[in-house]
Amino acid sequence: MNYSFPCTQCGICCKNISHISALKELDLGNGICKYLDLDSNMCKIYENRPDICNIGTMYKQYFYKTYTHSEFVRLNIKACNDMQEVFKVDKKFRIKE
Repeated sequence: MNYSFPCTQCGICCKNISHISALKELDLGNGICKYLDLDSNMCKIYENRPDICNIGTMYKQYFYKTYTHSEFVRLNIKACNDMQEVFKVDKKFRIKE
């Protein structure tokens, strides 16, 4: 199955960018991306977000030789759900395949 990433907009990935060197300039200093709208958990620059924030772009540029698109999306779903678990994000945000 070839599908795009089914983001549930929990915001946890955008609230934990402090260890991502490519996003250092976007960190407010507390690990939260300066472009995250904390009220809606939506990206304020979604259409122009950095490539590293776009799973489709990252797949096309870097991972297409290593994984099928479906495998890459599934790995990202697992990482997302694991991060939600670690940070105790409400289970309603878990991605179901």
